[in-house]
Amino acid sequence: MRGILLVRNWQSFGHCRRRPNYLHVAVGVGVAVAMFLINSSLHCMPNETALISIVVFNFLFIFLIFPLEGSLLRKIFLLLSGNIVGLAWYLVQSSLGAALTYYVDVGAFKVIYVVMGPIIDLIWIVSVWSLGLSFLASNQRRNEKGKEGIN
Repeated sequence: MRGILLVRNWQSFGHCRRRPNYLHVAVGVGVAVAMFLINSSLHCMPNETALISIVVFNFLFIFLIFPLEGSLLRKIFLLLSGNIVGLAWYLVQSSLGAALTYYVDVGAFKVIYVVMGPIIDLIWIVSVWSLGLSFLASNQRRNEKGKEGIN
């Protein structure tokens, strides 16, 4: 009896199998490399820690969001806006760091910054990634509801 239930469940979820969109991943990698080259040619590169956090964001975003269904233009827009948020986060973080070094001992601040920096960077990475994921999911639901209304 239990084997029959497993077969039924397997059959009911068989329609959900979809292949990842590798063309979107390739385009996403190209856009991320182009953004990096444009930033380096404009000489507006952030420091190493901000650059590492933006690269980690790009890697996670491209390989976790771009294979999903959705418009390529929306995904590129989300990637670009995520990089803008990352650069803005770097500017806020560096200005707060400059203000704190004025009031706090520099040695103590460096220890706090090294320990808390990656954790603070994860806040914007996870937030922007989850907003992008929910934006694609809500758009997908809207498209499915529109198709149901037509049929």
